[in-house]
Amino acid sequence: MRATRHGAAPGGRAGDAPLLRKLNLAATVRAFLDHTSLTVSEVCSIVGVSRPTAEELLATLLSEGFVREVRGRPDGERSAGRPARRFEAVAEDFTVVGIDIGAHKVAVAICDLRGNVVAVRRRSVDSSLEPTGRIGAAVRLVKTAVRQSGKSWAQIRAMACGITGVIANGAEVRDLRTVPAGQDLDVYSLPGFDDIDVASEVSERFKHDVLISNDIFLAAAGEQWKGAATEARDLVYMHAGRRLGAAIVIGGQIHNGRRGLAASVGAMKILGWADAMAQLDHESRKLAGSTAGESTGEDLRALFEAAANGDRTAVRTVDRVAEALALGASTLVHAVDPDLVVLGGGLSRTGNVLADPFQRHLAATSLDLPEFRVSLLGDESVALGAARLALDDFKARLLAVQA
Repeated sequence: MRATRHGAAPGGRAGDAPLLRKLNLAATVRAFLDHTSLTVSEVCSIVGVSRPTAEELLATLLSEGFVREVRGRPDGERSAGRPARRFEAVAEDFTVVGIDIGAHKVAVAICDLRGNVVAVRRRSVDSSLEPTGRIGAAVRLVKTAVRQSGKSWAQIRAMACGITGVIANGAEVRDLRTVPAGQDLDVYSLPGFDDIDVASEVSERFKHDVLISNDIFLAAAGEQWKGAATEARDLVYMHAGRRLGAAIVIGGQIHNGRRGLAASVGAMKILGWADAMAQLDHESRKLAGSTAGESTGEDLRALFEAAANGDRTAVRTVDRVAEALALGASTLVHAVDPDLVVLGGGLSRTGNVLADPFQRHLAATSLDLPEFRVSLLGDESVALGAARLALDDFKARLLAVQA
């Protein structure tokens, strides 16, 4: 419903006035989300209201601290005379937080209302940490990031979190290991997360409602928002980190599937993801002279450097990982026929050492190879994707109109 130039709904009744005002206010908020700044006349034109109504709406948003008056002329304006009053959203006072709780790290991204990245932080954690310690590490990192960015908790309007091994479908959040996988599937989740109510536990520890999603899905969302896939509507995202994963974006939206399990091709043993990563871990530790425990980030970097220098064992090991990833990507490419395939995750930062054999194997198994790009975000993609989820949620609540 839109107002006429006199501020009344066409054919409306007197009782419609409060609802009409809410609709106009929501439309004005949307206008400020879509534009850098606006004059009163521009608000009139975009929202479709009279000047007195536009001034009243602006007065409300000024009193609520959502907008402020901009001083001076905008860049490029050279008109004579006194410039029209111009207003802008106070973007820095409306902050969202994206969190990544992974197997070996926690990370956080803080963004403002415009999607500008205010801060990105990460911290390594022990892979054997139980939920309490792992979530606690994320809480401490967020508090540090908020303090160092000069923000306050009062400015945080929404939070979202990506968690390894969690599947989310609407309000239902489950650990991947609760799915009846059967003996022929490989699944991985963080230790202990199948024993807790993930959404409630995380929200309670942060003392804030927190949206939960699968970390790989959010990594794909991050790439489409600020990474290598900003111009793609349909894409297949392959995540090469400590563990391998995949996600599908269709029509600009993450495809979750019926139960939140879309793109879980890595669970199929026939693709060899688990074996490839086990060999990568083994050879990394062997190269480092270690026979116990899990390979470190330094161990993995050393193996990829050895592969770059032509070490045959290292080359074979990386090639096996690349082939497993490519088989998964090929399966999804044939199902979706996307515009783009993105290779992301921490291991994507090894550059051509992994990207070249991945692309070679993908070309060998695809009927029509789509465009291929390496991630621009690396292991920051999950936190940024979570920030985008939080931002979308906050904007939806801002624009919601209650009758």
